[in-house]
Amino acid sequence: MRLELIDDGPVNSRFLVHLDDGARVEAVRYRGDTLCLSTQVGCAVGCPFCASGANGLERPLTEDELRFQVDAAEEAGGPLERLTLSGVGEPLHAHRATRPFIDWARERGLPTSLTTSGGPTARLREWLHAPHNGLTLSCHAGTEPTRARLVPRGPSLEELFDTLADEHRRMTNKRKKKTALAYLVLAGENDSDAEVDAFVERALPLGFRVHLYGYNPVPTSTHRGPDDATFDRIEERMRAAGARVVRSSRARRRPNGGCGTLVALRRAQ
Repeated sequence: MRLELIDDGPVNSRFLVHLDDGARVEAVRYRGDTLCLSTQVGCAVGCPFCASGANGLERPLTEDELRFQVDAAEEAGGPLERLTLSGVGEPLHAHRATRPFIDWARERGLPTSLTTSGGPTARLREWLHAPHNGLTLSCHAGTEPTRARLVPRGPSLEELFDTLADEHRRMTNKRKKKTALAYLVLAGENDSDAEVDAFVERALPLGFRVHLYGYNPVPTSTHRGPDDATFDRIEERMRAAGARVVRSSRARRRPNGGCGTLVALRRAQ
């Protein structure tokens, strides 16, 4: 395995990870101290706005391949302070490697967060109580038809929020503070008042933070983000309803660090 630097910007550094079987995934070092690493070669969830699953799913990464991304990134750029399993792939689909990996990372003093579409929900129940540094659930919708279009092979909103409500009463206050709901705004898809209001109605009883994301366009999709006025309106509407909203960080809005822009390449046949 080897790590290749492909974009060294002023805020983020983007890497291509060459795996031993010829497959490749990507990883990003944010702000110099946080590594966003991939968990699968491709993704099976099939979100139409995301480049990571554009070539389908080939396989999950092994724990050794996850560890390699950390070791190689530190060798290339110095010590890391935290990790996030938010690159190519669905971490819950790679549970056999990702679950022991976060224990290994904790022993290294590297708190680890993850981003997931929430399925399978049996795994989600376990991860809600795991010693992660943050779990962000990609919702992106308030109604079932929109959820089915944007997250086609993730759990439905009903299944997702029923699971969250059921586990909420058993979660510690620390776990609740470490859990968030993500809403990626896409023009003409989920930016209407009705869609936003439906999402907030589901989210408010849980009290989790809402991460409001802008969209980074990718060549594999025709989706686009909203204009600034629409994005601001959505944020204000969520806040007025009582949601605790956090906007995308500057690092994640940059072209070489945007969520959903990382690509997986299958091994040569």
